Amino acid sequence: MRLLRSRFTLCIFILLFAHKGTAFPFSPIVRSSLGEAFLVLKNNPSTPILLEENQTIDATLPYSAVTPVDSYLEIESPSSETFSGFSLRLGQSSGIEIRKPTSFYIFKGTFLVADKSTRQWMFESNSSVIQINGSGTFMIETTPLGFKLIILEGLYSLPESQMTNSSLTSGDLILISGPSAKVSQSMQVELPLILNSSRLVNYFPNKLSTHSRLISAAQVQALRMKSKYNAFIGGVSEDRQLRIWKVPSSEKGDK
Repeated sequence: MRLLRSRFTLCIFILLFAHKGTAFPFSPIVRSSLGEAFLVLKNNPSTPILLEENQTIDATLPYSAVTPVDSYLEIESPSSETFSGFSLRLGQSSGIEIRKPTSFYIFKGTFLVADKSTRQWMFESNSSVIQINGSGTFMIETTPLGFKLIILEGLYSLPESQMTNSSLTSGDLILISGPSAKVSQSMQVELPLILNSSRLVNYFPNKLSTHSRLISAAQVQALRMKSKYNAFIGGVSEDRQLRIWKVPSSEKGDK
């Protein structure tokens, strides 16, 4: 009972801080629900709806999707004559409001987009906002100051006013901070390590529609770089610095 009440409280908290969106024809399908995930309607926030696999979400936008601890969710927008489909994955302890098919308010957590078409994406949180244009697969995570964005494959761009070199490609990571959406200098992360360790990539029973492109991007990066990074990206520390965790190299002579 206490766990159920805490979930209801989380859902209500999310809706209280969500902004009003615009209705748009959008009926995604729940492709995978690992653990429990909930749909929270804007006009009925006190009654979260448990999402089930293969369920079609035909509610009117905006609405929120919520995942408790140890739960993951994948929804897929099916293709139609006027709209090409894409996949959205939500990590554990995450909450988003879907305002439009490609416009989101992220309350907390990590979010993955896999998209073969070129389109514009908009993300907002209580501390920052980001708009990117392009095609590919990327992960976006909330931080105390804004967002952490990693392009896993494909090509994306930001408004030129935000970044001197506005193009982002496979392996690029940037931090977006503050209401003015200040963008950090981009850095490269090791794609093979991320693809092997990220649950948003490999924890789900089905492969992403961009799976072959992800593998190709990792292989190209490995060939392009003469030496391995042997590092992967962690969170943002309390002193607002990005953590980079080093993987110890083998001692000489080790097999």
